[in-house]
Amino acid sequence: MLFGSPGYLLYRTSQLLRSRMPQLLRQRHSGKIQMDATQKRKALQQFQSTDSVMVFDRQAKPTLYRWGPWVVGGQMLMWLNFADFYWRYSMDKNEETGELTLSPAWKRACISLVALVAGVSIGGGILHYISRSVASMHVLNGGQTVRLETYRISGRGTRVREFPTAKMFSRDTLVTGEGPQGVSRTGSPQYSIYAPGNSYAFIMNRSGWFKSPKTFDVLFHRSIPKR
Repeated sequence: MLFGSPGYLLYRTSQLLRSRMPQLLRQRHSGKIQMDATQKRKALQQFQSTDSVMVFDRQAKPTLYRWGPWVVGGQMLMWLNFADFYWRYSMDKNEETGELTLSPAWKRACISLVALVAGVSIGGGILHYISRSVASMHVLNGGQTVRLETYRISGRGTRVREFPTAKMFSRDTLVTGEGPQGVSRTGSPQYSIYAPGNSYAFIMNRSGWFKSPKTFDVLFHRSIPKR
């Protein structure tokens, strides 16, 4: 192979890029981290002069989900009635005599149990959704703390929770460029945000009021949470 040939030059260039690629990626990643830190520091500056700033409001009454316990109780009663009816009256046809006889106990018990599990699962899912729904969000202590007000499963009033701002994160992007505030998303009206000590995300409805959607993404959006 000739040292001055185009093939050799291409070979050496590819080798050089291959050897430098990890270093270039590290530099790019470090630059991105530094840029993100700078943006977050600037975003937090707007909260330093005040003790409490509302950044999200669902703009709904504290009794928004007052229907929740009634729906849960009603559907649970429906499943209970189905399970009781099946246990008492489920019949099978006897292949030899053609007569209808009561189904075996194991079969009636299994179907009735499935009905009960379905009722508990649906009811639990509804109550869980209500308890994770955010009514309002405030930034406190000059940007160091986030206070969430979430709806109670009773359907009356809200529950207050506080978390360090630096520990909150979201895998969602709030800004979409759609809708009046630029946060609407077709088919997905929810924005999820995670807090330390919680396995499940808190849910904000995108139809609510956001003080600064871009600030949300700067402060909270990241694909990999900090440990």
